[in-house]
Amino acid sequence: RFRCGVYRVVYTIQDDVLLVLVIEVGHRKDADRD
Repeated sequence: RFRCGVYRVVYTIQDDVLLVLVIEVGHRKDADRD
């Protein structure tokens, strides 16, 4: 049970990090366009 909870937290954090990375890359591409 505890292990499942830890995995869920890790997956949630990974999703948040991925989202931030995607947003950062998107902003950089927009900046390069200008």
